[in-house]
Amino acid sequence: MRVILIATLLQDYVNGVLSPISMDATKTCPPYGIYHLATCLSEHGHEAFVIDQIAQGTPDLRPHAALLATADLIGIGTSSLSWPTARDCIAVLASSFPAVPIVLGGIHATMFDRYVLETTGANFVVRGEGEVALPVLCEAMLGIKTYSDVPNLTYKLMSGKIVRNPSAGKITAEQLSAYPLPDYGSVPFGAYYGLAIETSRGCPFDCIFCSTAYRKTWRGIPAEVVVDRIEQATAFLPRTTGGVLQIIDDEFTTDTARTMRICDLLNKRNLYPRLVYDARINDLLGMELVCGLAPYTEQFLVGAECGYDQGLATVGKRTTCAKMSSAAENLMRTGIAEKADFSFVIGFPWETKDEVMQTVRFAHHLHSSFGVRILLQWYCQIPGSRLWNEQRSKEIVHESLYDNYGFFRNHYLFRTGVRLKPSEIFDVQDVLESIKAGSGKNRYGMPLVECSSPEAIIANYPRRKFDDNALASLRETAGVFENHHQPTL
Repeated sequence: MRVILIATLLQDYVNGVLSPISMDATKTCPPYGIYHLATCLSEHGHEAFVIDQIAQGTPDLRPHAALLATADLIGIGTSSLSWPTARDCIAVLASSFPAVPIVLGGIHATMFDRYVLETTGANFVVRGEGEVALPVLCEAMLGIKTYSDVPNLTYKLMSGKIVRNPSAGKITAEQLSAYPLPDYGSVPFGAYYGLAIETSRGCPFDCIFCSTAYRKTWRGIPAEVVVDRIEQATAFLPRTTGGVLQIIDDEFTTDTARTMRICDLLNKRNLYPRLVYDARINDLLGMELVCGLAPYTEQFLVGAECGYDQGLATVGKRTTCAKMSSAAENLMRTGIAEKADFSFVIGFPWETKDEVMQTVRFAHHLHSSFGVRILLQWYCQIPGSRLWNEQRSKEIVHESLYDNYGFFRNHYLFRTGVRLKPSEIFDVQDVLESIKAGSGKNRYGMPLVECSSPEAIIANYPRRKFDDNALASLRETAGVFENHHQPTL
């Protein structure tokens, strides 16, 4: 079969023009999942092609019309952030190529399989991991198997009825180890800063705000296989502009012994890749691991989240502010503090201005004391977390809120999560801007303190405060005065 896989683009309106934003604007690394699935299909004897919207910088499918017309199946990968683009793609494909079935994959389609099939022209959803399910779906389309044989599949019958097959369960670490490296020879030259590799899948934890797919489960690929993949991927780095390897694991350092083994093998093979990865606070408390990672570290992200212990406990981080400071000190002593991005979230639903300011002050302390880079972003309601699910059960939020561009700028959606008053948010922003102004920049020219702007508030509330009292003004014009509202004349 000929299968066309589409990696959808994260977009929003910028100065009135629909444009790539966030990570898709900077083109850090290729979408691993799409290139990986294309390779898996090829291993099963199918022709697989990737339309990489991120690399081309636009969702325009017209340059690929001839290829799409030959497809037996079109697959679209989507997160919640890129779902509006995916919806547009589905509409174009269903109109232009109505005879070609469309299968959706990715975390958004997994969470809302029935909803996306009912509200778009897609025919199938593969829930969760697609390495096994997608080749079996191809066999079902060829008549070798039936649709009921396809694990993780949700599909729409001609009658409109939606059928949901059982899940096959998660792929094992042994299976993950056996998959080949994605075919990065098909990645366009100069499109990305680096390449992506996977060394583990999942996270053993379940923080209440987290929306990643495989929480409370972690599967690590053996260190020897990881280093083999790193060596193989290095051959394709000349296709990139930056020559870095991004490890896309939720948590690269979860098994510290495995991570140390990877570092030891890299040293023995005289391999010195420039790695970008995610790390946990508690894993950075041991100097042995920090020193082992140092020669290979280009940049890494640490999920700090809160700057006060009660917040860390509520989130589920299983660490403390004291441990965070110790980890940052270790990074400073090793000389890689500037390469560390400590990421904080402000405005969790339970937080007042006081708690937000505790996080801001602690983040500033980490930066000023140890030189780590800090990122502060306002809480955003993203589907998949336990916080979001609680709001969904109360019918406060709904998956339809993510159908249109700019939902993270949506005033209603922002205020379902962040409970601070606009005036308090502006006060926090003033402090953040002051800290940012005095922070300087790192070796890449990026500010050492980054803070997101709450656009939903900025666009809807003026900074200037007025003393107008609407009800008092109405009473005044009617000649009705109440002592406690009587205006001063």
